[in-house]
Amino acid sequence: MQTVYIKFLTDGARAKGFYELARRSRVGSLPGQVYQVPFDALKMLEDMHIDFRRATDVEVKDAHDQVRDPSAAVL
Repeated sequence: MQTVYIKFLTDGARAKGFYELARRSRVGSLPGQVYQVPFDALKMLEDMHIDFRRATDVEVKDAHDQVRDPSAAVL
């Protein structure tokens, strides 16, 4: 399964998007409000008019670094 990292554009989109992804697909949550979702789930979000964008490489790297080194979130 191919996955992609996304960020929701608003708090409302994040709440609705996370709920729908958890209900109908799979979703992984990382620090910095970065979410890992199956590539196929993007169409579902688009069809439901839930605003999101792909996370940048820097955002994904920062999120993974915080998971690997929890003290980085404090600094």
